[in-house]
Amino acid sequence: MEKGGETIVPWLTTEKGRSDYSRILRESKGFDSFSLIHPCISTVTENFCINQYSPCCTLVRLYAKMGLHGYNLFQGKNIQFCGVNRYSKSRRPSASSYYITLEAKNPTVGLVHTFQTTVSEVSLGEFILSCKVARPYGETNTIPIGEENNILNISLLGRMMPNLPQHNPFQKTKRSYVLNKSELQDNDCFSLYLELAIATTHKHYSRDPDLSNLEILEVAIESTQDLEPSEALGNASDAIFYIRYKDLSGVKNIVDRIAIVRRICHEQTGTFRLVGQIKTMPRKMKKKSSPTSVLLRRS
Repeated sequence: MEKGGETIVPWLTTEKGRSDYSRILRESKGFDSFSLIHPCISTVTENFCINQYSPCCTLVRLYAKMGLHGYNLFQGKNIQFCGVNRYSKSRRPSASSYYITLEAKNPTVGLVHTFQTTVSEVSLGEFILSCKVARPYGETNTIPIGEENNILNISLLGRMMPNLPQHNPFQKTKRSYVLNKSELQDNDCFSLYLELAIATTHKHYSRDPDLSNLEILEVAIESTQDLEPSEALGNASDAIFYIRYKDLSGVKNIVDRIAIVRRICHEQTGTFRLVGQIKTMPRKMKKKSSPTSVLLRRS
């Protein structure tokens, strides 16, 4: 049923409603140019990011990078983000889902490809994200839409929230690994995780967060699996990242903080999750740390 250019979905308590809603999702995959109204739940509207007069907001760019990062993780590639073409966003009071079409470049051959990805939030102002990793445009999705969330209900992700440990996470142990400066410079994922942690927890404000003057001091990785800590960066399906940083954007009293990020990958469904929070660096940990500073350069 259509009304004013929007597709009205019947109430899902009826068999016909559920059938129609599933059909629309299958046909559109969330990326087509229509507004999908689900009574009392959400509306999906499309936005274009085609030039300087309609730029893409910071959060959507980060979500697009998150999807592409998942593709690189699962495929063992290094496809580089170029920009967002368009995105559809479900509008709900507490959280949203984003269906993003983006462009990315293969640096080995210089070709630009179109990808699509989906990122779902769990709660407004919290860093709890579930991502359907990017796939090349036109490639068939072997997992039916919605099925990946049945395997691990995203509403349960809050229970996986990592906490700051009692010990100093930046001291090497049998389960943790502290990265050196070259490793920090060679891996963009740390800046992505940090920027996502700040942007998602900043979302209840009307303006985009200023991410232009972040300085990563040190990063440690803790594997929850039976892996060597140094192998956890690229191989662990479940790992915790401790990212110590400072925000230098004109704040008089610069605060030393830690972004605590848990990465959970599920290669069979092509999904991965990021769950985390930001804490102030305890004074007792500062005395025992030897930070290696890396100033982020945003792209």
